[in-house]
Amino acid sequence: MPVSEMPLFRQPYLKVKEKVRLDSPAMIVGLPGIGLVSKLAADNLVRVLGARHFATLYSPHFPNQVVALKSGRLRLFGMHLFHGKLGQRDVVIVKGDLQPLTVEGQYEVSASLLSLFAGMGGREVIAMAGYATNAVKEKPGVFAAASSKGYFGAFTKLGAKPLSTPVPIVGMAGMLPGLSKLYGMRGVCLLVETPGPIVDANGAKTLTEIIGKYFKAKIGSAKLSARAKKAGALIAEFEKQAKEAAQQQQPPFPAVPKDVSYIR
Repeated sequence: MPVSEMPLFRQPYLKVKEKVRLDSPAMIVGLPGIGLVSKLAADNLVRVLGARHFATLYSPHFPNQVVALKSGRLRLFGMHLFHGKLGQRDVVIVKGDLQPLTVEGQYEVSASLLSLFAGMGGREVIAMAGYATNAVKEKPGVFAAASSKGYFGAFTKLGAKPLSTPVPIVGMAGMLPGLSKLYGMRGVCLLVETPGPIVDANGAKTLTEIIGKYFKAKIGSAKLSARAKKAGALIAEFEKQAKEAAQQQQPPFPAVPKDVSYIR
């Protein structure tokens, strides 16, 4: 590779593993946030659909850390793009280890993903997120907020509800659908009620169900609870490492507020 083509990481860098051809695809976004509901739902979609990993986005706005795996490999933080078929539609599923740590990074990475997706013929962006309620519900509700009244109506017909009061949607779950209109696409954020701090398989299952209804497809979710337990164990280990790093005055992972009352 010529030096001029090597990544400098002054801006997001896209590593394309495999070129894909898509027909009017939809982007489904599931990134870490409250209850990990959106990430669990995206992980489940990738597994059930057998979606193929075709690209990874790296950014200097991710932590200056890598993960040392038990296998001996080093893994960079990134956002991973997968291609699959949901019903009759091509979908690009975006999932990642974390979100950018700065406001500038949130805008920059969101813009990079939307620009890439628009260039692939993308039509719509569906982001998933958790809506903290601080209460466990047997059947959590789903709220929708969209870039247009018509697109909002498409999801209320499936059971999503409007929010009773304006609320901030923090992070890329709000940025991606919010900015999508500037790229000639439509966007929606689906917000599922979740207790917050716990890893919530029930909320992820509810998101999976409404996604399935929208694409007129059945999506299995039998292994979501097992994945939630595994994710909870990993988070506990990361929190332990973060505390040890803080005691040694090293840069820890970003702290998560205990009293979470916003959407992410």
